[in-house]
Amino acid sequence: MNSSHSQNPFWLVLLVVGLLGLLSLLKPGLTLGDVELRPVRLLADVLRKDPAAVARLAAPPPNGPATVAPADTVVAAAPPDAAEIAAEAGAKLRVPTVPNLGGLDSFLAALRQTKADGSPVRIAYFGDSMIEGDLITGDLRNSLQTEFGGAGVGYVPINSITADFRSTVRQTFSDDWQEYNLMTPRPPAAYPLGISGHVFLPRPLPLADSTAGPVGQASWVEFQGGGPFARVRRFEQAQLFYGPGAAHDEVLVTTNGREVPHALAGRAAVNTMLLKPVVPARAMRLAFATHQARPVYGVSFESPRGVVLDNFSFRGNSGLALTKIPFRELAAFGKALDYRLIILHYGVNVASASYASYKWYERGMTRVVDRMQRAFPNASILIVGMSDKSSRIDGEFVTDPSVPRLLAAQQRLAQRNHTAFWNLFEAMGGENSMVGWVEESPALANKDYTHVNYRGAHKIAGLLFGFLMQQYAQPASTDASKPAARPDSSGHQPAASPSDTATAIQ
Repeated sequence: MNSSHSQNPFWLVLLVVGLLGLLSLLKPGLTLGDVELRPVRLLADVLRKDPAAVARLAAPPPNGPATVAPADTVVAAAPPDAAEIAAEAGAKLRVPTVPNLGGLDSFLAALRQTKADGSPVRIAYFGDSMIEGDLITGDLRNSLQTEFGGAGVGYVPINSITADFRSTVRQTFSDDWQEYNLMTPRPPAAYPLGISGHVFLPRPLPLADSTAGPVGQASWVEFQGGGPFARVRRFEQAQLFYGPGAAHDEVLVTTNGREVPHALAGRAAVNTMLLKPVVPARAMRLAFATHQARPVYGVSFESPRGVVLDNFSFRGNSGLALTKIPFRELAAFGKALDYRLIILHYGVNVASASYASYKWYERGMTRVVDRMQRAFPNASILIVGMSDKSSRIDGEFVTDPSVPRLLAAQQRLAQRNHTAFWNLFEAMGGENSMVGWVEESPALANKDYTHVNYRGAHKIAGLLFGFLMQQYAQPASTDASKPAARPDSSGHQPAASPSDTATAIQ
């Protein structure tokens, strides 16, 4: 029993404790190559620092991928420079009070008008994976349509990575479409991106072929209504958006068992075709007989009255990538869709403990907001502030130190550009609220402590709807006018309106 072998466990434990003690001396943020070394806090549970001191520690990344919504990839067009980091690196971190901002006059006037006579009011909701699969937007759309009328799921790109799990529209498509999007390194100028950040090219057919002949050879897409909301289960009418191409191109549209070919006659940068079934349809199939590369963008399912809300989600987007959409196409979509509210909901792909300053992000998003204001001159713009996001610090999950910095930057962005701002962080419950959402039973968020699930998205939609209705209940402004569209930063004037709408009554 007194042999040297009996002492081996003791020396092994002592060696491990000694190594962990040395690791505990590492400074936060120290890296070895491309790997960030995390400090070890042996006595974190008994030597708990005050919250302010804990918050000042550099935070590690979230604890893994989302369980429902895929984790995003950080997309940042420009990192902060050394001067910006030095200016704020020593600042004491705290979660400031960041108030909401008004500025929805144009949208609120449109809501009052549709309440009075049913005139249409359209909303574009741009975001990242937080709204992927119609999360948040599906519930918000349903609440607005229930209150103000309207039907339809809005704009849907020709194909999407969310097609398998989006519940508000079912979508299938052939595998021969060629796609360019916001993440394409150098999308060809001949095929400009559309408003969703995508452009699709159907497979060209020999000139002798048409959709009336070998339909099986044509690129196709089919949409089916469905999901939990009755107002999006049938297609009352639809708009097809496409670019210029050959003179003999056409599309075969099938609804309610009836096939009708339509010429793709438009030659403008963005053309529209109205498709209106005799009776509302549960499904719509489009097969494209194009004879050279022709841009096709998407289909909007809508009603001629009430509210239509378009979901423009793009996984991994920080918001800055929206500048890849050419201004001519953006303005052409603005003419066709006449938005009254633009919502910009970004942040989870930007928030990082390695950024001490977000002035670089303010500058980049200022350009995005400026383009939106000129492309959609009749629209109010609402910036949704960063949601809570947790990081593990000293063994427990707390609000990531980057969140208050980014939130303040977003509020300044809104204030300087005269847009509205809604503080989602505070609406969720403020500091450390994400922990409560994850631990709720049933849970409202995923265990990546960043993304909400369907239940959490439903709750956020209710909170946002409540904010909009609070603004709606206030007395109407005496002046809801918007400034005239300004030229692009490149000096170009906004594009002319799309080609005359081709009405196709079936």
